[in-house]
Amino acid sequence: MAGKPQQRTLATRRRILEAASRLIVEQGFDATSVDVIASEAGVAKATVFAHFADKASLLIALHLEQLENLSTAMEAEVEALAQDPARKSASIEMARLLAPWLALYRENPEFARLFLVQSTLKDGPYTRQFLDACFGMEAKVMRGLSILSERNALRSAADIAVLTQGVLAFYYHVSVGYNLYHVSTAAEQAALMQGLLQALLERHT
Repeated sequence: MAGKPQQRTLATRRRILEAASRLIVEQGFDATSVDVIASEAGVAKATVFAHFADKASLLIALHLEQLENLSTAMEAEVEALAQDPARKSASIEMARLLAPWLALYRENPEFARLFLVQSTLKDGPYTRQFLDACFGMEAKVMRGLSILSERNALRSAADIAVLTQGVLAFYYHVSVGYNLYHVSTAAEQAALMQGLLQALLERHT
């Protein structure tokens, strides 16, 4: 059972996260300062930084549960792919794996930017968890492609590591396209992703 000091720490962290969530929804991430978050949470600015390395870490913390759920669901989807030898469409399977990630970043454009600037993030426990989720996503894409390769569902002589980077590059491109309004709808985003994956992965006759 957590002692009182730990309970107070958890309660303070929860207040900061709740305040940040409300303000970011109302004002947007860029327009929400740490000073305003601290004031809304009823704590000193230094207290916010005692819990979170910077504002980006705070944003990551708000979405960690979603990332964990996505990672778990993606692992289950890869396992289902491994168990069903009839599933041989590489573009469909990769699009299926990545669709929930595209939805998360489509709905949270500020969070999507963090995915694209990973190397600039300040180190800390939340950042490390975020990066672990990103690396885990890459590993699951690679495993899915390996399964499809064993079924001769990919281009002949395909290098799995190179194809994995290609899939992720298209994922970044489609995510950015949506958030910069070059791709205006979720359906258009899904169609673009499917088309790019088909061109990269499928055998051509």
